[in-house]
Amino acid sequence: MDNLAPPEPDLPHHRHHIPYYVLPLISAAVWIGTLWAMMIVWLAEGQPFYASMSETQSIAYISDVGADILRPLFITGCAITGIFFFLSLCATRSNHDLLRRKERVLDWASIISALVGAVSLIMLAVMDTLRHPDWHRGWLLFFMLGVVLSALFTTIEYRFLGKTFRQTKIIYLSYRFKQFIVIVEVALSISFGACMYKKKHNAGAIIEWLIAFLFTFYVLSFFFDLRPRASTKGIMTPEELHELRERQRQTRRPGIQRFFPQRRDVDPGQGGTVNGGV
Repeated sequence: MDNLAPPEPDLPHHRHHIPYYVLPLISAAVWIGTLWAMMIVWLAEGQPFYASMSETQSIAYISDVGADILRPLFITGCAITGIFFFLSLCATRSNHDLLRRKERVLDWASIISALVGAVSLIMLAVMDTLRHPDWHRGWLLFFMLGVVLSALFTTIEYRFLGKTFRQTKIIYLSYRFKQFIVIVEVALSISFGACMYKKKHNAGAIIEWLIAFLFTFYVLSFFFDLRPRASTKGIMTPEELHELRERQRQTRRPGIQRFFPQRRDVDPGQGGTVNGGV
């Protein structure tokens, strides 16, 4: 009989997926491409006056351009941007050890806010300013609130992560960059709301374009957060994690000793007290 070779053992099949840091790149690339395409078309056509524009308005809002011939592009761009922006926020959970309860709460708050922003971005494109002006303004408000709140929660979360994982410099840099984005976005959003209220549409349109382009850089910041070098998974040993959690439990306990500090031990033979006794 011929000698038969023993069957090879079954090797585990590893599932491969695209790197998570590609998600924000797709979102940012589609968004910036959509914005540039809309702006170039509006300028190339000689800055036309759209039906959705106010009589005193000469600079088109993004939504004015998106409600006209480029409506399919606007809807598609907003949908892809919103979906991949939300997925980017979800992917950050897999890249970090969230050790504190407040870090996990902030992370969930950021993801939920991002979901609100992503859905609102899609809906404001579908319900455009020409056919559904009131609905469009409402979805625009929810989009701006969702993005600002998501950025705020993410910034605070990264502040805590930077304190826990001081050896990961990129976390601190990401926190500082997001902090800058939040401050500028909030200031621009307030200015945009004031221009809308006072019907200064040209100034409002300029601010809206600035907010939209700035949103691109916020999305791109997650590219660096999702890189393997930014991961905090497995940085701490089990002993270090246990020690950190013990310190966290002690800080959450009622601080009785803060109000009644224990005295140092003194030798009774010298007429003192022991362990604070009388």
